[in-house]
Amino acid sequence: MVAEPTPKDRLTGVDLRAIAAEAQRLIGRRLEKAFDLVPSGLGLVFREPTVGRTELWLVPGRYAALVPGAQEHAEGLSPLAQAVRRAATGAVLQEVTAPPGERYLELRFGRAGDDGGTTIAAELFGTGNLVLARDEKILAVAHVRRWAQRELRPGAAYRRPPAREDPFVLGAAAIESELVRSRTDLASTLAARLSLGGPVAEEILARGGWDPAAPAAPNAHAMAPGIRAELAGLLAEVGAAPHGFLVRRGEELLDTTPYRPRRWATVEGVELVERPTYSETVLAYFASLRAAEPSAEESRRAAERAEVDRLAGRQREALGTLTTAIDALQKDAEAVYAEFGAAEAGLGEAALRRPRPATIRLRLSGREVELPVGEGAQAAAQGLYEEAKRLAAKREGAATALRATEERLAALEADGSARAEAPTAAPVSRRAPPRWFERFRWFVSSEGALVLGGRDAGSNDLLVRRHLHDGDLYVHADLHGAASVVVKRPSPAVPAGEATIREAAQWAVAFSKAWRAGLASATAFWASPDQVSKSAASGEFVPRGAWMVRGTKHFVPDLPLELAIGPIRYEKDELLSVAPLPALRARGTARFLLVPGEERERDVAERELARELGVPRSRLQGLLPAGGIAVRRA
Repeated sequence: MVAEPTPKDRLTGVDLRAIAAEAQRLIGRRLEKAFDLVPSGLGLVFREPTVGRTELWLVPGRYAALVPGAQEHAEGLSPLAQAVRRAATGAVLQEVTAPPGERYLELRFGRAGDDGGTTIAAELFGTGNLVLARDEKILAVAHVRRWAQRELRPGAAYRRPPAREDPFVLGAAAIESELVRSRTDLASTLAARLSLGGPVAEEILARGGWDPAAPAAPNAHAMAPGIRAELAGLLAEVGAAPHGFLVRRGEELLDTTPYRPRRWATVEGVELVERPTYSETVLAYFASLRAAEPSAEESRRAAERAEVDRLAGRQREALGTLTTAIDALQKDAEAVYAEFGAAEAGLGEAALRRPRPATIRLRLSGREVELPVGEGAQAAAQGLYEEAKRLAAKREGAATALRATEERLAALEADGSARAEAPTAAPVSRRAPPRWFERFRWFVSSEGALVLGGRDAGSNDLLVRRHLHDGDLYVHADLHGAASVVVKRPSPAVPAGEATIREAAQWAVAFSKAWRAGLASATAFWASPDQVSKSAASGEFVPRGAWMVRGTKHFVPDLPLELAIGPIRYEKDELLSVAPLPALRARGTARFLLVPGEERERDVAERELARELGVPRSRLQGLLPAGGIAVRRA
C-alpha cells in the first residue's frame, strides 16, 4: 500500500457522476441568469419551489457543484457569460449528462415550440474549458482550442471529446485482457488502461485488498472478477442521491468523495466527515485548495497571454473566412465552365441592356454566381480563379502570422509554467554551453553508443548529411514521415551491438506517428550508411527531410512504445534523458515510464513531470514525443 494516496486537484469521473445525479433535481427549471465566478468559472442561477435560489457552479478543469442561495460573482460579464445570457436565459433545463469514462458535464436547454436546443458544457479534464452551443454549432467558448479531431471556436460544429470506454460496464473478460496486456503495476494499469484515474484506481484496489505496486499481468485471471465486482459496488454506493465525505487530518482537507473512501484507511491521523450532499463537500474541499492572489507581475503576464490568445482567435477566424471565400470562388469558376453556354448567353444578353449593368447574377450548376458584364465567360471564369489565387496568397500570409502568434503564445505559456512550477525535487544539473548533440534528439545506449534523431525536416537532413559516417547505422520507423535516427558506433573499433540496435529502433518508433496514434507496438528497420541517399529514381521525388534507402532493410518487429525519463551521467555532466528503459538504467536513474496517453491530458502530464523532475516545463517539452503522454512510476 502506498504511504500517501494520490492527491485530488479535480473531480474524477465517478465524482462527476455524483454531481450530475444531484443536478437532476434542476431539470424542468428555467435558467434565470448566468454570472462569472471569482476567480474563474461560470455560475448558472435557477429557482426551486421549496429551496429557492440555487446556483450550479462550473469551474473548468476543476469541479462542478450545486450551491444554495446567492453567492459572490465577478462584477463584470465575460463574453461567454454574456452569450449564455442571450442564448439560454428563460430556457428550461431538459437534460444533465456526464458521459461515461469522461470528466465532461453537459447541460441541455430548450424552449416551448423550439426544435433546436442550447447546450452548455464544462470540461473538467486538462486545463478545462466552457462551451456554449446552439443547434450543434458553437456560439462561444472560454478558450479557443484545436485538435486533429475536434475544434473549439465560435462557428465550429459542436462535438463532445472523443469517447472513452466506460470502465464500469466492462465485463471480467475485458478487464482481464487489459491486465494481461499491461507491462506495469496494478495501480497504473487501472488508472490508465481502464481510464479510472489514480484516485479511483487506488480506491478499487484498497477495497479489494490488492497491492497497487504489484504487476498487473501475473494474476489477471484471478483478479478480474473481483475488480469487476468492486467497480459495480462503488457505483451502486454513489447511487442517485449521494452523500458527501471529507477526508480530514487536523485542519487540512485531503479528499472529497461521494462514497465512503477506503484508500485513506492506512494513513495515520485522518478522520472522515459525512455531509448530506456531495456538492457541500466539493465546495469545502476546493475552497481549501484556492491559490493565493497573483502578484502584479503574474497578472501582467496573464493579461498578455489573454491578449495574445484573443489575437490568435481573431486570426483563426480570418483564416476561416479566407478559406470559405477561396472555396466559393473556385466553385463559381467551376460552375461557369460546367454551364459555359448559359454563362456566355447571360453575359451577352446583359451587355445589350441600356443602361448596361456592371455585374449580373446567374444560376449555374445550382449556384448563384456573380459575373462582370463586358467580358466573355472565359475571361469571367479566369478572373474568378485569379481572385482565388490572390486570396490564397493572402491566406498563406495569414497562416504565417497565426503560426507566429501561436508560437508567441506557447512561449508565454511555457514561461508562465516555468515560473509557476517551482522545483520540488533537486534540479537535474547540467553544464553550459550545451553539448553539440543536444540540438538533435538523443540518448546513450546501454552499450555506450550515442543515438541521434532529427526533430524536423531540416534537422533530419542535417543529421544524416553531417553525422552519418562509415561504421554508423541508419534507423527509421517503418512509418511514413518518421524521424531519421543515426547510431554512432561506441568507438572506432567497436560496432553497435544488438542491444543498441533494438534500443535505437524502439526509440525511433516512439518518435514517430505511432505514439500519437496510441499504438502498443510498431516496427522499425536499420541500414548501413552506403544504402542511404538523397538521389531518387526517375520520376520520383525525395522531399526535404526524407531519405531513400536502397537494398536490404533489416527489420526489428514488435517494439513497445514505452520510454523512460530520468538523469544520466555523461562524462562529467548530469543530463536529463528520455530513452528506452534498459539504456537509461545502464547510465542513470529511471524516474518515470512514459507511454502513449490521451492528448488532451498532455498539459497536466507535462506539469506533473516538470514538478517531479525539478526542471522548467519548456525544457521538458523538447525531450518528449508528440501526442498524449501517460506517466508511470519506474
